[in-house]
Formats: sequence, structure tokens, C-alpha cells
Amino acid sequence: MTRQQWKPDGWTKAMARAIGTIAPGFAMKWLARRAALSSYTGARPDGPNKGWNPRNESADAILHRDRLRLLARARDLERNSGHISGAINKIINNVIYTGIFPQARLRGADGKLLKAENDKYEQLHKEWAEADEVQFYDKQELVLRHLWVDGECLVHDFFDRDLLKKGIVPFGIELFEPDFLDHSMNGQAENGNVIKSGIEYNSKGRPVAFNMFKQHPGESLWGSAFGETRRIPVENIRHVYHQKRASQGRGVSWLSSIIMEMRDFSEYQSSERIAARLMSAFGLFVESPYPEHQLINPIFNEEDYPKVGEMSKYIDPGRIDVLPPGVKVSSHQYNRPGDTYEPFTKTSLKSASTGTGISYENFSNDFEGATFSSARQGVLEERRGYRKLQTFLNRHFNSWTWNKFLMYARNANMVDRELKTIPVQWQNPGWPWIDPAKDAKGAETELKMKITTRRRLAAERGLDWDEEIDEYAEENEIMRAKGIDPEPVENGGIDDADSTDAEPDQATTGQ
Repeated sequence: MTRQQWKPDGWTKAMARAIGTIAPGFAMKWLARRAALSSYTGARPDGPNKGWNPRNESADAILHRDRLRLLARARDLERNSGHISGAINKIINNVIYTGIFPQARLRGADGKLLKAENDKYEQLHKEWAEADEVQFYDKQELVLRHLWVDGECLVHDFFDRDLLKKGIVPFGIELFEPDFLDHSMNGQAENGNVIKSGIEYNSKGRPVAFNMFKQHPGESLWGSAFGETRRIPVENIRHVYHQKRASQGRGVSWLSSIIMEMRDFSEYQSSERIAARLMSAFGLFVESPYPEHQLINPIFNEEDYPKVGEMSKYIDPGRIDVLPPGVKVSSHQYNRPGDTYEPFTKTSLKSASTGTGISYENFSNDFEGATFSSARQGVLEERRGYRKLQTFLNRHFNSWTWNKFLMYARNANMVDRELKTIPVQWQNPGWPWIDPAKDAKGAETELKMKITTRRRLAAERGLDWDEEIDEYAEENEIMRAKGIDPEPVENGGIDDADSTDAEPDQATTGQ
């Protein structure tokens, strides 16, 4: 294989000749610099990175070769790394919390929300979602966990007669790990479609079916259906994964960029723990000028002093011993972990936290040295990432389940059959204000400026404004009936000066 050489253009050649008539050596250096400017330094074939020669392949080709090993390593890391397991739990706690709930947004001819109708559909969905056979909000959490570890998850819907007998929408839903896809099925199908890693595509490149094992291929107890596959149409399967390349048809673990780094860090931690445990063993060394077993001293009467061989092998509390003449007892001090342990640990965890989208402080639970401003900035950046994950789940999983729920409800005559769809808005979990007094003042200012709404402010905190205002009106009515003024005290009885944080940029350590 020949390497493509840089070829100077006519202007460059003319300038080189002109310079060469005066200074040939300088002309050669000038050409070399022109050649360097005409190429990417990141593609240099020499230097310290000359061994870095990755192949240009499609995303599916790379995944077909590396996916299984990558999958197994990601799962092992999530099982055994406290930092990775804890990071995923924190992400789920913020993205899902107690669940992402649907809010029906059916409107009448006048454009106003039909509250009674929407409440009815929401209650119907709630009964289905909280049924023991469904546990929909637990499945939201499970889908997100599979995305982080496995990179993909398969959702299958089916008609559930058990739910129908209970008067619940008979929408059955089950999750499959990516292992169920027959990874070995590749090539031309009998109907002319193309199969890649178990997924069947039509001539337009769209998935039309999934070839899945009837039993998990990693199951230890093999059944009669072990190794058998079934073809499930795309209408009954939702393949949830994040596509990062146009040539990608399978998901890749969201931990892939930090797997090796966190594996090395875990191994380092294990080695340091073992070394520290060995070094922590307290021991004493007895030094004697006499050969072993020959403890005769011609100057001192040996009966007045114990022999070294007769000295105690252990130290008792409060014990006082007289040592033989010339004998010394010394101990050895070990320093493990050393001075480089903490800087190395912080550097490793900072790099890993970047790969998860979590701030270093939250990833490592190390808030030493963090200021109010830096912590606030980290939290705001994290929440932007959490919002994006919520949007991803709503688009690729929750909205699909909502439409399927309505389809099964129509078929079971539980909703108007003429109602083809019901607009929905997903109520995501929100977060409390970081600085309640200041944030509330800011929200009040935005309302006065007409750049936000009460409903939007409530949604940012994970609240349903319609429910909140109904509850507020009910409370006011109860309080008036008991002769209590429901209007809140101005400023809540707190002066503005009291709501200001003292030294907000001070490090949180010791506060």
C-alpha cells in the first residue's frame, strides 16, 4: 500500500524556485512547512502515535465484532463498581424518580382542555400502570438502566386476558434484554429483505421484524425451546436505543467510553486495599548482638536477664519487660496508600464522571473544596442532561406505550372507538429550587415579564399545575369555612436579608 504524497501546486513551485535561486536550503524548509500546513496533524503516520491505526468500518460492523464482549464487560462493571452502580442509580433517581406520568391534553372545539375527559383517561392509565402485572413506572427505570449498561432494550406488547378480567386495559408489556436478538442471523432473507444481527430490514432500510430467541441464550436451565427463534413483526416490538451513527442498527453501552478506565481504577483500588492491609500488620523486630541460642554474656549474670528465645512473641497491654543487655526492639513504618493516591484517584474519577454526565462532586461524593457557585453550576449542567434523557424516554418509549395503551383500550371498548388518538404531555420529575428565596423571586419576575407561565414553572418542579390549583382552591375553601384567612403572610414572615446566603462562594467544607 502506497501512501499518498502531497503535491505542490503551480504557485508553490514558482515560489520555491524563486526562493531557491537565493537560498536553496531555505526553499526546502519552506516547502516542508507548506506540506505540513496542507495535512491534518491528527493523521500523521509517524511519531509516538504511529501505532494508532483504527479501521474505518460501519457502526454495525464494529458492533458485530465487539458488542458481546463490550456488553459483558459493561454488566460486570455495573455489578462490581460502586462508582458506576451509584452513578446509574443517581441518574435514574433524577430522571425517573417516582415515575414519568402522562397528562392527557384533549381539547374541545373551542380549544379549551376537556378536564373531565382528560381526568378519565389519566385515571384509566393509572389503573393500568400500577397493576401488579404491569408495574409501568418500574419498567421506565429498567429501560433506562438497560440503556446505560446494555445500550438497548426491546419492548414487546401483547394482549393480556388477566388484565381484562380485572377490568383493566388488556395491554401486556414485557422487556427483553438484547441477548434475545439472534446475533448470528445475517444475510439475505427468503422474502428478499436483509437481516443484520437478527434485525430484518426492507429495501428502504427500515426494520420490519426481529428474530428473537424463545429463551435467553445465557440461561443456565435450558428448556425445550432453547436455541429456537421466532420472528416478531416490528408492530409488536419497540427497539429502544440511541443512534449515534447513520450506519448503526444496534445499541452500544453508554458506559463504553469509560469501561477500561473504570476497570483499571477498580483494579488499582483493589491492589491498594490489599497492600494497605498487608502493611497495616503491626510487627516488631528484635536485634541481638549474640548468635541465636548462644546468649551467654561473660559480663552480666545471665540469670538476671531473660534469654531472647524466652521473650514473648506478642505484646500484652500494660506489660513491662526487661530486655537482655544489647538487645533492641524496633518497628517498621509503612506508608500505603502513598502521597500520590489521592491525586490519582481524583483525576480518574473526574474523567469517569465526564463520561456519565455527572459532576465530579456527585459522582465521587467528594464535596471538599466545592463552592456554592461551582456546585450550582454543576447541578444546572446535570439537570440539562437529565432533561435530555427524559425527552429521549418520552419519545422512544413512553409515547409508544401511550399509543399502544389507547389501541388496546379501544379494542376493549374502554374508550371511544372513534377517538383515534389523545394528545399527551409527559409530566417529568422536577427538582426543588437550589436557592428557594432567590429562585422564587426570579420566577415572580419572569411571570411579570410574561416570559413564562405558572403551568410551566410547576412542571419544572415536577408538579401538575391543574392538580395543584384544584388542591389550593380546596384548601382555601376549607380554611374559610373554619374562619381562617387563607392568604399567606407577606414574604412568609421572612425578611429579604434573611434569605441571602452568607458568603455563597465559600467552600462548602466545614460549613
